[in-house]
Amino acid sequence: MKYFAGPNVVVKISKSETIELKPPVTLEECAGISYVLNNSQQPIYGYASSNFDAMLPGREIIQGTILLNHTSPKPFYDAFNFSATPSEPKQGNISYNGFLNEPLDITIQFGNNNHSIIVEYCYIFSRGETIQISEQGIIEEYSFIGRNLSYREGE
Repeated sequence: MKYFAGPNVVVKISKSETIELKPPVTLEECAGISYVLNNSQQPIYGYASSNFDAMLPGREIIQGTILLNHTSPKPFYDAFNFSATPSEPKQGNISYNGFLNEPLDITIQFGNNNHSIIVEYCYIFSRGETIQISEQGIIEEYSFIGRNLSYREGE
């Protein structure tokens, strides 16, 4: 049995459904990623049943967060060149509406191309940052929702 650890994992992002086929961008400053697949199934109880008899189908959504080491005021933009204009100013507002324009695929690769989990058609909808006055590095947290999970075995 082979077990994986955090240092063996690579996180990559690529644009979903693009005409131009660009290679995925490796998030070099990725400090972690977590996600959960939620399903809103509900039980159906018959008359006088104490246990449920069947399940109603539900809707699925993937929710998660990507943690990046703080290396600039906008590391996620920098990692993927999310600049709205070719000559982006050195200061200004970071708009989260800009994230809604480009759905992403997030690939979590385990080991040396052994297998990958792909969170497809993701949108980043929030950004947070906690700054402690200590020697700990500053981490930025980006929350996302995704449409589908797919798996890729050994390449």
